[in-house]
Amino acid sequence: MRKTLSSHHSYILLTLSLALFCAMLGVGVISPILPIYASKLGASGILMGLIFGTFPFARTGGMILSSELAERFDRKRLLSAGLLVYSLASLAYIHAETTESLITIRFFHGLGSAFVVPIAMAIGADIAEKGKEGVFFGTLQGAHFLGIGFGPLISGVLTDHFGWHVPFYFMTALTALALVMVIKKLPVELTAKPSSSGQMLSSIGGMIRNSALRTCFYYQFCFAMCRGTMLMAIPLMAAGLSLSFSQIGIILSLNSLTTGVLQRYFGKLADKISRYNLIIIGGIISGIVFMIIPFFNTFIGLTVASVIFGVGHALSSPSLAAIAAENSFMFGSGRTMGVFNIFFSLGLMTGPVLNGFVVQSTLSLSPFHVLAVFIFSATIPFLFLIKKKEVSTMENVD
Repeated sequence: MRKTLSSHHSYILLTLSLALFCAMLGVGVISPILPIYASKLGASGILMGLIFGTFPFARTGGMILSSELAERFDRKRLLSAGLLVYSLASLAYIHAETTESLITIRFFHGLGSAFVVPIAMAIGADIAEKGKEGVFFGTLQGAHFLGIGFGPLISGVLTDHFGWHVPFYFMTALTALALVMVIKKLPVELTAKPSSSGQMLSSIGGMIRNSALRTCFYYQFCFAMCRGTMLMAIPLMAAGLSLSFSQIGIILSLNSLTTGVLQRYFGKLADKISRYNLIIIGGIISGIVFMIIPFFNTFIGLTVASVIFGVGHALSSPSLAAIAAENSFMFGSGRTMGVFNIFFSLGLMTGPVLNGFVVQSTLSLSPFHVLAVFIFSATIPFLFLIKKKEVSTMENVD
């Protein structure tokens, strides 16, 4: 089975990357107009928060389910089911008439999402050739972020020329296209490789005890807190500077586009040099950006900060996924990559909440500075992993 998949891994990688690009492009297309659409339905304050929070909440809970199912059932069918729910939810947005119905749609949209990225990464963890995990996940995640990055740019054009409802139709069509590609192009059998761990809860305990996985998960969580905060705080900072919606879209899009374009390159690099070093460099760059971003009070300044943060993300992300995939054989690739993505989702939810807490507290601190401390704290453990790996290598030589 391994040999057959390896001979076709480039073809599978292309199919998965195109599917992820289309699905994430759809998400990116509706992100700029969703707040306006929710406002038209009367959402504000807590309701607006519920509308935005329901998606990651459902996605996080759904990934616990999808991670376990990925170890038991055909992954092509699970990925197809996720994209089908994704497509139906995309179409349902247009027919939402109340905030309650919009929250329900966001729930199913998030649930469908839980069966897309984690399942695709689980497939990748099983079929990526030894020593080429970096370029595989760099390509896969690069397609993910390119879709998210191009989405807001396309959304503006569609909304300005054809109306606010067209981006929702566009998202539905893109997700349906991704579904067709998966059904038609992926191999019939994409079952899990045997793992030595039986249940999800016991597997998670084992993953946390694994120093490499534990360190990757914590870094994922801290980095996602930073990204979640940036996605919320940058538009607010930009609005305070009287920047236009187009300028805000450019700032956010360039972050994802930078990450998407560079991930394949840094993924290739991760297969040639120490992955730990790339993560450390990426963490340092990201931490420095968060230390100085409060002082960037112009369009150019925020754009530069957004792009550099994207570079930091691109440096670390393929290496993190490759290390997680390398250590997944004991616990199952579906469970491991699922938990890997769960920590990212938890970070995306926690970052904005922490930001709000710091802003409302009596502490004379910037939320960006607090999060810089978190990302630095997540980077330091990789120095110890490097030392541990060097000692292990020396012992093997002896």
